[in-house]
Amino acid sequence: MKPSKTFNLSKQTKRFMCTITDPIERGEYKRMMIQAQLASEVVVRHKERSDRPQGGAQYQTNDTGTASTSA
Repeated sequence: MKPSKTFNLSKQTKRFMCTITDPIERGEYKRMMIQAQLASEVVVRHKERSDRPQGGAQYQTNDTGTASTSA
């Protein structure tokens, strides 16, 4: 995945990157964190399943006040 123009790295990651003095290690860490942040923002969408029953269960109250479904 590639970041867009509006991508912002989290402040926590930026703060930690300030402690890394080696530029190669810092670049590797930065690329790794960008990929991790992009992967965490992905929303998995599921198609609706047609085998689910429509509507909720039909609950009735017993004389004891508890709910049960009719068989």
